[in-house]
Amino acid sequence: MTKRVVLIVLAAVLLGLGAVTAITGGALIVLFGSSDRLNSGMQQVSTPTRALVSPVAAIQNTTGVQTVFGTVQLRITATPARTGHQVFIGIGPATAVDRYLSGVSHDEATDVTLTPFHLPLTHHPGVVRPAPPGSQSFWVADASGTRATLSWTVTNGSYRVVAMNTDGTAPVSLNAQLGLTIPHMFAIAAGLLTGGIVVMLLGGLLLVLGIRSQPRSSRAGSPYGLPDQASPTPDPSPLAGQVPQPGTPAQDTPAATSTTDP
Repeated sequence: MTKRVVLIVLAAVLLGLGAVTAITGGALIVLFGSSDRLNSGMQQVSTPTRALVSPVAAIQNTTGVQTVFGTVQLRITATPARTGHQVFIGIGPATAVDRYLSGVSHDEATDVTLTPFHLPLTHHPGVVRPAPPGSQSFWVADASGTRATLSWTVTNGSYRVVAMNTDGTAPVSLNAQLGLTIPHMFAIAAGLLTGGIVVMLLGGLLLVLGIRSQPRSSRAGSPYGLPDQASPTPDPSPLAGQVPQPGTPAQDTPAATSTTDP
């Protein structure tokens, strides 16, 4: 019974682990596809303030990813939602961006989810009119115009993404698309999916072996572990062929008589 229980428990563990691994791999394939890119699709975002800001670390799957998978590329494309405007997008060190937007009304994204797209905002009031963002020299990557496209390799440190009108006015309204390219993600996802299926097959095999295994009998003569039943021995008849035991007096028998003619 111990072997049977161990096989069934191990099979259950492998089936659960394999299912989780396979589902994770399949989900990553759906999200990233064969291009290794997680994409938000084109989304309309706006703020009544002068700037829309997000820490790079708040963007989904950017924190610590570069140390595990290598070079991670962040790509942002933006177009103005209103005619007659031009947009600016830039990435700069957090300290420099905070100094530039000190006293300027702006909204800050606290947690940017690409799939599905989610952009919760925290409002920071202010009355200062900033200088045009394109005149600043602290940006590590920037783009502007009626169709601004920015690509930046994610690096360690604290950085912020900023979206504004090129003249620094309010409100800001744009159609933006965020893409995050993580190298080898498709291969990793395919490996997880394949490995999960293999582990599930192994778990299924152990489950079959555990179900089919029979508990070991307690005695060799009884296949179901029950004590052997002794065959009944008929009681010897006291009158049929009874042999006197040694030391037992023999029963008297009538003496035979014979007659002779005188």
